[in-house]
Amino acid sequence: MSSRVRYIVLTIGLAIFSYLVYSYGIANILTNLGRTGWWFLPIVLVWAIVYFCNAVAWYSILHDHHPDVSLLSIYRLTISAFALNYVTPFLNLGGEPYRVMALNGRVDKHRAISSVILYNMIRWLAHFFFWITGIAVAIAVLTPSLPFAAALAAICIALTFLVAFFMSRHKNGIFESLISWISSKRILKRYAAKLEPHKPTLLVIDKQIKQLYLHQRKTFYKSIAFEYVSRIIASLEFYFILKALGYSPTFLQAIYINAASSFILNMLFFVPFELGTREGGLYFIMQSIGYTQGIGIFIGLVNRLRELAWILIGMTGMLKSHKVEGEDSLLEMMEEEEKP
Repeated sequence: MSSRVRYIVLTIGLAIFSYLVYSYGIANILTNLGRTGWWFLPIVLVWAIVYFCNAVAWYSILHDHHPDVSLLSIYRLTISAFALNYVTPFLNLGGEPYRVMALNGRVDKHRAISSVILYNMIRWLAHFFFWITGIAVAIAVLTPSLPFAAALAAICIALTFLVAFFMSRHKNGIFESLISWISSKRILKRYAAKLEPHKPTLLVIDKQIKQLYLHQRKTFYKSIAFEYVSRIIASLEFYFILKALGYSPTFLQAIYINAASSFILNMLFFVPFELGTREGGLYFIMQSIGYTQGIGIFIGLVNRLRELAWILIGMTGMLKSHKVEGEDSLLEMMEEEEKP
């Protein structure tokens, strides 16, 4: 990624960061930092470990084919990509194109695209496993009522089907079956025609996606393990916040809070900047385990302060990223590869 593109992305990110700070209010930020006290430091630092686990998961996917890519550079890119995700109003996907473009010049273009797709597929698998863990913890921690237990069972069944579906995509690929399905639908044929010129490239990426599961099984499970562990570690954030408020939470409670809030946020992904959904979800989650509901709102505010800290760190890291020639868009990169 060229310096010009990097600075444009950085400027946009910092502008949104400034807006978020303004919308939260400096006085509100200082008040909540005061309530959290010195606990805010471990709350922020625990995410350095979380991002390291995320980086190892992505690095493992890349390393087998590009051993010259350093873990440190992937760690820096991971932090910056998540910073961009935080400032993306919808879907939290702003960092994914950045990952691909930042790798342009260091890694084969097909491999860069497939590694990011694979990494996100593995992230979702880890999400599903973590949410299933959260359901098991909820049963142990809450002693749920019959309707709540039935809802948990239904969610667990749905998650099991999603795990099976994602595993099948790792085994059989994504794009070949997707293109075939689109081509079979008359109403979607115009989209199939647009995809046709890119079909050879997409099939190459498909092959690389299948390769990880079929021929690099150890790397596949290693990446999932690091992603899953990162979510367990991230639960410490909730543990530390409750400790800062003078409570004596258990780590199982922290895992349940993290899993439940993560599930709610991902189900309501369409809400810009997760406005209201995070605090509202935590309000009811804390009530379900016997804490005062208002604590959920405070936890949500501290979560946002932690995000602001890592947005600033991630944006600063973008300034230090190595310059890589070329600033092609993802589509241009694909088209270039297809030229004879």
